[in-house]
Amino acid sequence: MTTLGIIALDAADYDLARAWGCENMLLETHGELETFAHSGANPNTLEVWTSVATGVEPPSHGLASTGEQQQWRNPILEYASAVAPYLLPKAARVRIGTWLRGDGGGATEDGGGTDGVGMTLRQTDHSHLFEPAGRVVRWWPGVTPGEHLSETWHWLNLASRGAISDDDLWRRLYGNAGLEAGWLQGMGQTDVAVAGVHMHALDAAGHAFATHPDRLRAVYERVDRLLGSVREHVDDLLVLSDHGMQVAWIDGDSKPGFHSWRALASTTLADDLPESVFDVRDWVDEHVADSDDRRAERQPAVMDTTEEQLRDLGYLE
Repeated sequence: MTTLGIIALDAADYDLARAWGCENMLLETHGELETFAHSGANPNTLEVWTSVATGVEPPSHGLASTGEQQQWRNPILEYASAVAPYLLPKAARVRIGTWLRGDGGGATEDGGGTDGVGMTLRQTDHSHLFEPAGRVVRWWPGVTPGEHLSETWHWLNLASRGAISDDDLWRRLYGNAGLEAGWLQGMGQTDVAVAGVHMHALDAAGHAFATHPDRLRAVYERVDRLLGSVREHVDDLLVLSDHGMQVAWIDGDSKPGFHSWRALASTTLADDLPESVFDVRDWVDEHVADSDDRRAERQPAVMDTTEEQLRDLGYLE
């Protein structure tokens, strides 16, 4: 049974990937992917990735960026955040929220970790492409809590205020990228039909280095190498982006650091591609063996160690 790995490669710009020869972003079949903007003038991360997974527009999946995109894990803080807009200006709310979250990741030796108090992304109630049995997903905005994206936004805020160094920021971002790629590699060794993961390093780099081509290219090349390692561990791969990134050296990009419309799609699975972000769900369903056929093949987990032995080992209470 084959596994299709889907990489939601945030802000992977089709023109930049071609210019820099990113062969693992641009697989055997590749092209531009039509994206959209709903709440603003440019494509929005949460809106688009939720639409990729559901196949519907924000009014149908319920996650438009006109509302709050994140929520506190702590229910008391979540309640306070609902009241705060009526009492405090946005700048004050941002300062308080940043203070509450602290210097996430700084307490761990590897620069990873999670933010102090913790926020997650809001999730849709709409059906999506990862729901059928035999399909799994991690860190996908709008479908999962998306902790890595929430962390990234927080770290970029800290970096913009000088609270963490450039080295600290990129240790954390590359650390998360490694976790994301590693998880997908692991799923390639299991009996799943579809495994999807979101990676945000290119978006962070695009905002940070929109006027620094050498630094942005270095990030593209490193992420492309990560994708190369994933290719070795999954049967087939589908790479998607929600938008690209405007940069200072491309004619017509009037706002470097803002999202562009140059989203991409590439795959090893077929000779055709989804035309737009709204077509991805149907495209996956058409090209992947129905996971319902796999249910009959499923067997109980093999476990030679008894429950009593697990208790003796301290694995069970």
